Parts: sequence; structure tokens; C-alpha cells
Amino acid sequence: MKITLRIAFLLLVPSLLFGQQRDGSRGSRPDSLRRNSPKIGKIFGSLRDSQTNEAVSFASVAFLSARDSSLVGGVQTNEKGNFLVEELPLGNIIIKASFIGYVNTFSKPILLTMQNTEVDAGVIKMPSSVTKLKDVTITGEKADYVNSIDRKIYNMDKNIVNTGGTVTDVLQTIPSVSVDIDGNVALRGSANVTVLIDGKPSGLLGGDRKAILSQLPAGAVEQIEIITNPSAKFDADGMAGIINIKTKKEKMKGMNGNISFGVGTNDKYNFGIGGNDRSPRMNLYGNYNFRHEGRSNNGTSVQRNFFPGQSEYFYSSNSHSRSNSNFHSGKLGADFFVNKYNTIGVNGSLTFRNDDHPEQIRYRFYTPEDVTFNSFFRDVSEENENFGYDLSADYKRTWDSTSRELTATASYSSNNRKSDNAYQSSVYSALNLPYQINSGDNLYQNIIAQTDLVQPINKTSKLEAGLKSTTRHLDNKLDYSNLNFTTGIYELNQLNSDHFIYKEEVAAGYAMYTSKYKKLDFNFGLRAEQTFSSIESQTINKTYMNDYISFFPSAFFKYPLSLKSDLQLSYSRRVNRPDSRSLNPFVDYSDSLNIRKGNPYLLPEFTNALELSNSINVSDWNFTASIFYRKTDDMISRFRTVDPVTGIGVMTTTNFASSENAGGELIVRYSVNKIGSIMGSFNIYQSKINGSNIQSEYQTNSTQWSSRFNASLRVAKNTSVQVTGNYTAPMTTVNGQIKGMSGIDAGLKQDIWNGKGSISLNVTDIFNMRKFEFINYGEYYYTEGSRSRESRVGMLNFTYKFGKAEPMFSKKKGSKSNSQESGGTEMIDY
Repeated sequence: MKITLRIAFLLLVPSLLFGQQRDGSRGSRPDSLRRNSPKIGKIFGSLRDSQTNEAVSFASVAFLSARDSSLVGGVQTNEKGNFLVEELPLGNIIIKASFIGYVNTFSKPILLTMQNTEVDAGVIKMPSSVTKLKDVTITGEKADYVNSIDRKIYNMDKNIVNTGGTVTDVLQTIPSVSVDIDGNVALRGSANVTVLIDGKPSGLLGGDRKAILSQLPAGAVEQIEIITNPSAKFDADGMAGIINIKTKKEKMKGMNGNISFGVGTNDKYNFGIGGNDRSPRMNLYGNYNFRHEGRSNNGTSVQRNFFPGQSEYFYSSNSHSRSNSNFHSGKLGADFFVNKYNTIGVNGSLTFRNDDHPEQIRYRFYTPEDVTFNSFFRDVSEENENFGYDLSADYKRTWDSTSRELTATASYSSNNRKSDNAYQSSVYSALNLPYQINSGDNLYQNIIAQTDLVQPINKTSKLEAGLKSTTRHLDNKLDYSNLNFTTGIYELNQLNSDHFIYKEEVAAGYAMYTSKYKKLDFNFGLRAEQTFSSIESQTINKTYMNDYISFFPSAFFKYPLSLKSDLQLSYSRRVNRPDSRSLNPFVDYSDSLNIRKGNPYLLPEFTNALELSNSINVSDWNFTASIFYRKTDDMISRFRTVDPVTGIGVMTTTNFASSENAGGELIVRYSVNKIGSIMGSFNIYQSKINGSNIQSEYQTNSTQWSSRFNASLRVAKNTSVQVTGNYTAPMTTVNGQIKGMSGIDAGLKQDIWNGKGSISLNVTDIFNMRKFEFINYGEYYYTEGSRSRESRVGMLNFTYKFGKAEPMFSKKKGSKSNSQESGGTEMIDY
């Protein structure tokens, strides 16, 4: 509670300091119009691109007195390009619209009188600021970080340190996001986060999310969107929120393209090519990326056993592996501009991944006096092939001079993973046979159909509604075979083999009402989801059913404390449905001393989330502070026990009674004299876990925190550097502890050939500090260990851009990468 109050104080104090700035500044400038006229005027309208008619989102709209050009009001456009401002003085008003990449646009004088206090400014068309200078094009530059109304957006074209890396590497640099040594992604300390690709649950992630993210090239990603408290419009999955990975979809006019390749330490290299051809009627785009990576992994652990009636002993395990993987990904699509109101889009993507992962684990057993009395080894050889594709079709209908919009989407995703593994051990036991092989065939399919409508009610109110159907199907087959020493033939082992089928259908509908009362913007929404799920274990010939309907309300409030400060309050209810691996009752004996099994009786966990945030802009500074609270019922958690008779550890998943998280986040960004930015973030939260329904002592109350730092600077005309660092403090679990972890990355980028080409060099984890260390204990055991993957990696990359409209190599004069500007960001509805 003390921590939460301190964070609330830090959140509100800046608002009090800067909340009076607008009124104070008004008094410092002469403005007879403002002094003598009542402030009862209202002007609304929208901004659109003069060529494409697309909405210009999050642009700055200033309202000036026609008499002396003094500022009398200001606002930002929303994601649909609409704006509304109230409390304007009567008289002639001129609208000034400005945005990165566009020419500053002025309206004709608009007269506000006592008889005409409300004026519709209509659609204001903004021309692009692109200027041709021989073969060089100069236009606006995207901001590296955008803090929009409902999400935080990180543009990847500013990321130097992860050039040539993977999405997992990129996520490690994003505030609020953490990635452990195994590639598990968490948002504000919670692993129950929904990860989307291009706004949809992709089949690419269905097979193995950790593996795909650790292989998907960073060069294929345009933006990372973080949505910590989604509204009823979004799927209710993911209690911590949503991470949306937007892949590249070139939209520049004319024919344009880029090519890149790179090489890294210890057998790593990559290649990528992409481009588009845009005309007034159509935009064709596509890209292809290839990545090869060799990477080593190491792990150690020591476990002490204290079994009743037995002598105390302990054993150690040491593992080493060297993985080699090849990853291919491609995307092809087209947008058809039927007319200025209708757009049809189709796209498809393919991925193919193969890898081999040989590993050796050595076990040694010791007496309490540290004398070795037994040892053995286990060699594992893993080979995997993964093929996936996504197909999608979209339709969008807009109406002139209004925010009415109709969209429809249909998509199909498929992912097929095949694996062949071999195990060899130096000992024989009931569960550990010297020679074993297994083959797996995992098929994941996902079908989505949805439609959404935005219907204005009046000048300040609108209704949004939509329907969505999601069907998921997983067919997982695993065959184990043991070597028959007599015949020399591998024979199927029915005990260890498994065939598991999971089906889930979710039918959803939502409605949201958005309006305004004086200065207060508000939104209320309700989503209903009917879930039909079935778990079929053909191995044990048993089927489990779980059908339920759930309701998910949401509410959002926004109040401007000044022209430079907005206070936002949001509430939502969300769900985390168990994944198929957690539900599968099959027992995995691949590690004979540490077996795993699923729990088909797992219940979904439901979370109520509340968040208060404040964003303040002061000169070149931006402060975004948030406090949040989450209460989760039927918390899903991994749970480990050790059999006192055999000494074998069993890892499964269960429902704890509840959990609570309360904390705060602060993001500070400083624009450095138009040459770059420095950004730091700090996240702290208190976590309470109540597992007394399993065992009375399974209750924790711990404080966890993490911090990140990112400095991106242009140190010379064509030279940029970036340094990032992060630290995650130790955290306590129900039956153990995870120790702290940190790392520092650095990169250097040199533009060449008038900005058409660039060479970059980066090194991740310079001081080799990213090591996952843990403690785990129970009634009869105590385990301490660590795991690490090769992370001190250097990459050298080259990129060349060609075509009619290459991105700029220097900023448009006078433009800023303000954290409230989206730099041409295209918002995606889900």
C-alpha cells in the first residue's frame, strides 16, 4: 500500500505543477479576442491525406485568433482523424493542422458568433511534405516512441541494436515487456499476455510461440504495439494485455524497395528483401527474410532431497547444447482502392523453419559428505520442421465528412510442426531406457471472421459494435519407440506415446458507446463471449468438455488537465484460457528425473484490471506515468512436486485461488536537440499469490521491479548510435525465487550513398550478464540452478533502399519526433 501511494503521488504531482500552465501562459500574451469574448464556441472536423483520403491520426490541431494569430485552443485528432474543441472565444478562428510528413495546413477563417457557436469545419485535406531534390527525397521521420490514446507504439526503424536479430531480441528492449532465458514473454510481470501478429492470432504462433519469436527476423517487423488495458472491442484473451507485432507492409508511392544482409559471430547470418508498387488504384507489396543461427545453451542445477526415513543425498545436472536453425518468412499482399470510400485488401504469408538441437545432460549423485556414488549421462538429439501460412482478406468502407466506418475481415492460419528426437542413456530403469526415439506431428489451425461498424450518433457521440467468430483446432500426435536389443528394431511404446486433440470455438459480440461531457471524454463497452472447448485424449480414450459464457465490461475516461497534460482512467475485465500443453494429460518422460504432465481440469482465470495514467509534454520532455491494479481469480500457475519414494520431480499446472498485482510505471522521454532521444522506464509492482487451496503455506507477498534505458542519438550528419540496458530485480514465486538479471546492448549505424544505404554494427549483452538463475523448494527438496544461452553476439549488417520515394535520411526542417505524434502510424482495429 505504501508503494502504491508513493507511485500515485509521483503520478499526480507533475499534473498539479503543469496543470496551470495553460492559464498562466494565456495571461502572458495580449489577446483582446480572448479577453473580451465569451468562451462558448465549438469547432469540429477531420484531417485526411489529400492524395489517399486516409485519416491523419494523432495530428496537432491549433486554433488561432485571426486578429493576432495568438493560440486560443488546441487538440489532437483521434485514430480516425477527427477533432473537436470546445470553450473557444467568439470571433474569427483559423485552424492550423500540423503533422510529421505533411505540410502545415491552414483553414479559411471560421466565424463564431452568439447565433452560431458550433461550426463543422468539414474535412481538411493535408498535402504530403515530400520534396524531390534530384534523386534524393526528404520527408517526415517517424517517432521512435508514440504514446497514443489506448496503446504505446515502438517503431522498429529506429532500432539499431537489434538489426539482424530476432523479435525476441527486440522485445527485450521494450518497456513493460520482459523475456526470460527460455523465451517466455511477460507484460508487467505477467506471462498471461496475448501476442498477435498484424492484429490477429497467427498460425505462426500456434505451433510454438517461443520458437517462432526467437526466429522471426527483426527486419520483418515495422512496429511493436503495447496495449495494457484493452477495451471491449478487443478479444478478452490475455489478462496482462496485448502485444501486437506489426510486420512490414510498404505504403510509399511509386515503386520502392530495400535489400539487406548481415553476418554475425558464431555462425549467424541473415538476408532480407522487400518493396512495394503503389499507384492511385492499387498498392502491391511483398517481402522475404531468411535467417540462419547457431547458438549454444548451458544449464546447471543441484537438488537436495530430504525424504522421510531415507538418508539425505543430493544430485547435480549439467547440460550443454548447440542449436542450429534456418528460418524463412515471406509476405505478399495487395490493397485495391476501388474508390475513395471502398478499399479491399488481400495478403498471405509463409514461414518455414528447420532446426536441430543436440544436447547432453550429465547427472551425478552425492552423499551428504560430497562423495559421488552414482552418475550417468543422457544424450538428446532433436530435429524439427515447421511450416505455416496465413491468408487474410479485408474490406473497409468509409463515408465522406463523417467518422462512419464499416470493416470486415476473414483469415485462415495453419501451422504444421514435425519433430524427430532420439534419446540415448548410459543407464537402464523403468522410466529411463537406454535407446529411445520419438516422432511428433503437431497441426494447428485458426479461422477468424469478424465485422465492425462505427456509427456516429451526433457531433460528440458514436456507437461501435461488432461480431467475431474464432475457431481453433490442434491435433498433436507423439509416438515413442524403444530399441529391442534382441531384434535391433525400435518398437512402439504405447505408455509414452500420445495423441491429443483440442478444439475451441469462441463466438463474440461487443458494443461500445463513446461521448463527451464538457472536457471529459468517456467510453463504456460490453463484450460477450461464448466458449465451446473440448479436450480429447485418444491415448486414454477420454474426452473433457468445458463450455461457458462470459461477459467483459470496460470503461475509459480522459480529462485534459491542460493543453499538455491528459489524465486517463480505464477498467476492463479479461480472461486467460489454458493453453493446450497445460491441458494435455499426457505424461512426458523425456527427462527421467523431471517429468511433465498437463491438467485437463484447469479452469480459465479471470482478471479485473484498473489503470490510472497521466501523460505530460513539457518542451522536449514527455512523462507518462501509470498506476495499475489487477485481481485474478483461479490463477493458472506451474506447480512442481517431488515423489518421496522415487525422488522424481513432477511439473504440472494448476489453479491457485487468486492473485493480486498493484504497481506503477514511469516512462520518461527526452528529445535531444533534434538529434535523437533518450528514454528510460521504471516498473514496480507488488504481487500477492494465494495458493492456500493447494497447500496452506503456498502464499507470497513480494515486491518486484525492473528498469530500462534507451539512448538513440545522431552523433554526426550520417552517423547514429544506440545504447540500451535493462535490469530485472529478483522475484519471489510460490515455491521459489528467480534471481535478478541485466544486460547492455550497443549499436552503431553509418548512412552512405546519400542515405540510400547504411552499414550497422551491434553487440548484444556486451558484458555477458543475461543468465537465468533460480531457486525452487518443496516439502522434500531444495533446488538451485541456472540456465544461459549465448547472448554476447555481434552482428554486421548492410541495407540498401531503392526506388522513387526512399525514406528520408535527415529530418524535415523544424519537425520533432514528439512522443504524441505517430509519424504516419496506421492503427489496426482488432
